[in-house]
Amino acid sequence: MLLAIYTLVRAPDVGFGSARTIGELVTAGILLLAFVVNELRAENPLVPFSIFRIRGLAAADATQVFAIAGFYSMFFFLTLYMQNVLGYSQIEAGSAYLPATAGVAISSGIASQLFARTGTRPIIVAGALLSAGAVYWLSRIPVDGSYLTDVLPGLVVMSFGLGAVFVGVTTAANAGVPRDKAGLAAALINTSTWLGGALGLAIFSVIATSRTQDLLAADVAPPDALTEGISRALVACSAFLLVAALIALRATNTRGESTEPMLALAREADGARAVPEQ
Repeated sequence: MLLAIYTLVRAPDVGFGSARTIGELVTAGILLLAFVVNELRAENPLVPFSIFRIRGLAAADATQVFAIAGFYSMFFFLTLYMQNVLGYSQIEAGSAYLPATAGVAISSGIASQLFARTGTRPIIVAGALLSAGAVYWLSRIPVDGSYLTDVLPGLVVMSFGLGAVFVGVTTAANAGVPRDKAGLAAALINTSTWLGGALGLAIFSVIATSRTQDLLAADVAPPDALTEGISRALVACSAFLLVAALIALRATNTRGESTEPMLALAREADGARAVPEQ
């Protein structure tokens, strides 16, 4: 993962079609394949792939990767916009996210209460779609924009979707997991979170930088070129959130039921000793 992310970050300078970029990506793929082979052959693997037989778990983890890629990168690019285009200081830019913090807290509480009625899947899908629309709205930011009219409304709407997605995916990714695999399930969703953030920044930074550099080469004013690059990256963030919504349709739709009935099934899938009936 580190090699793949490093390659994507360096690709704009080295060249996407260069032998170095292609070679590093191929090497990253070979390393991933070697990891999978090792895990399948090891007696005590770090990641027993049998855990992915639990229905909806892989979809929940994949949803997290795409969703966090969109959310995490959006915060990065909005910060660049506020500081380098609107002229905000670090403190001002950080304080601008306080309303979003409140929105996430409120929506998380509401979403957790709705699980018992609707299950996690509708909450995740609705949250991702809501956030995708809000981030696309934010992508329309003008070079002469203002926080109150061009940033705050979309930011608040996005925060409600973020709270729903984060709580819903975390719950779905741990649903149906037996006690002896709970740590692994938690580690997988945590890894998905950081992988999504790293890949999102790597990919979307390339999109923003390429657009900005093209406009600067055409003698466009730096603030306008930077805003255009940020806008294009935010559109890509919105697209990733739409993909997250589609993947979430395959995620577990849990209502917070007990996972004990899954214990025997999971151990049987592992080829372990059958669990005695309770």
